Amino acid sequence: MERFLIFFTPAFLTGAILFATPPILNNGDKAIQGVLVASADISKMPYDEAFALLEEKAENFLNSQITIRTKDGYEIKVTPQQMGIDLNVEKTLANAYKHGRGPNLPVKLTEQVRALFFGIKEPMYVEIDKKHFSGFVTNTLAPIHRPAKNTTFKYNTDTEKFEQIEAIDGKIIDLPEFFDLAISRSQALSQEEIIVSQHNDLPLVKTEGILEAKNTAEDIIESGPYTIEALDKSWEVEKEDLASWISFIPIRDTSEQKHALSAVISSKYIEDYLLQFVPGLQIEPVNAKFNLNNGKVEAFSLAKEGKALDVAESARIVKESIENGNPVSILAFNDILPEITSENIDNLGINTLIGKGESDYAGSPNNRIHNIKVGFDKYQGILIAPGEEFSFNQNLGPVNAASGYLPELVILQDRTVPQYGGGLCQVSTTLFRAAVNAGLEITQRSAHSFVVQYYGTPGFDATIYPPNPDLKFKNNTPGYMLIQYKITGTKLTFELYGQDDGRRVEIDGPHIYDRQANGAMKAWVKQTVYDKNDNVMEEQTFYSNYKSPSLYPVNRNPLE
Repeated sequence: MERFLIFFTPAFLTGAILFATPPILNNGDKAIQGVLVASADISKMPYDEAFALLEEKAENFLNSQITIRTKDGYEIKVTPQQMGIDLNVEKTLANAYKHGRGPNLPVKLTEQVRALFFGIKEPMYVEIDKKHFSGFVTNTLAPIHRPAKNTTFKYNTDTEKFEQIEAIDGKIIDLPEFFDLAISRSQALSQEEIIVSQHNDLPLVKTEGILEAKNTAEDIIESGPYTIEALDKSWEVEKEDLASWISFIPIRDTSEQKHALSAVISSKYIEDYLLQFVPGLQIEPVNAKFNLNNGKVEAFSLAKEGKALDVAESARIVKESIENGNPVSILAFNDILPEITSENIDNLGINTLIGKGESDYAGSPNNRIHNIKVGFDKYQGILIAPGEEFSFNQNLGPVNAASGYLPELVILQDRTVPQYGGGLCQVSTTLFRAAVNAGLEITQRSAHSFVVQYYGTPGFDATIYPPNPDLKFKNNTPGYMLIQYKITGTKLTFELYGQDDGRRVEIDGPHIYDRQANGAMKAWVKQTVYDKNDNVMEEQTFYSNYKSPSLYPVNRNPLE
């Protein structure tokens, strides 16, 4: 009997499937028939169901244990998560859904037919944290992966000498092979054990060049002291720090085809050293401050550039100075330009008064009045960028005698006690009212512990005490806002200037309720902000819960 071999071409298969059954041109929210992910046929499932299934499988796999075994029988059990592996179900399904869905009809049909007859196995999308994986290799795999160590030297701070540390032979696994196996197991959600091969790892340097390297390191130390200059500061580098910058590394001698130990100054180690000085050497830029004069914004305090340490360039300078025998290194700085300068006044777009807040300090003691005026000056001319969150405490700065404050009564930890800055809450309360009236988003506000007479009807105040509580609000207008204040008699006013975006603000309250005979009460005030089309764009209600003043012992009545 004669036998015939029959070959089915893609075109034939396409024709056959078109003849036998309607084409699978669109499988709705499912993958085309024949697509498998980790042995799961997702073509029969809606997307949400497929996502939930794979999410569960991925979670179970990441927390399961995989055995890593050496050929001589040593084994370590770890989870994929410990290796720094993660599985992205969303990207996995995105790849699975690409099959058979292209714009070209013949190609799309061919892919669908192939999937139907032969199946498509889509791997899980694997993501790996390489830093985490490196730490896993160094720590968890240490029993089976021990790289050789070259002869080196360590500085003894007691003897101020470099002491030799002998070379050590190592035994390592094939890391690229292990990495590929770990990825492939994860793609298939397979817990099959990983068998790794090991081989001996010999030091590159045992005796070659070690004396020369030691002499070089000692010369660097003995050639000091080295001084670092940074702006108006300078200091001498300690020997211990200088020694920590020296790295002993093997250098290949191509002529003799071998390695020799060499002592070099490491820029990376110097960078690590300099990083600790960054905060102390940072000079923040100062924005220009402005006044509104006859409707025109004018600068009254000029902007100042800031300075930031250029760590990489400074490390290069220090390294080069030591190598050239120069005892002084001058660090490099980058200029930090202020965001607001007098040159860009015209670009601020400030054209109208968008809100103001008022309070009255009548009856305040002299020290309290003094503190209020000092506090108000801190906020004069501040500009708030669009979208920026303003913090009262951040702009206030230190509150002490050096800042010009006098001691006055403040509420602190359930007591009213004399402390520097008493009366500053009059400033925060006035600014809070201005922000609410301007229709700004209030992101942090706290009421006083008990009713304070200076603030009128209870419920519309804001207490502060650095670092917390704080008063914060966000500039949700389209342009910059300018803070201005004025004092008329005993009346305090904060004015916020900015761009008119057509908003309208309604304030309901403050309303008092649950008033008690001991002076305790509750209150609320509501802010509703409408846009130019009369749609509500912001709605906030501020609640206040005032306790009885009798709960706060005082040396004298704080409400005088």
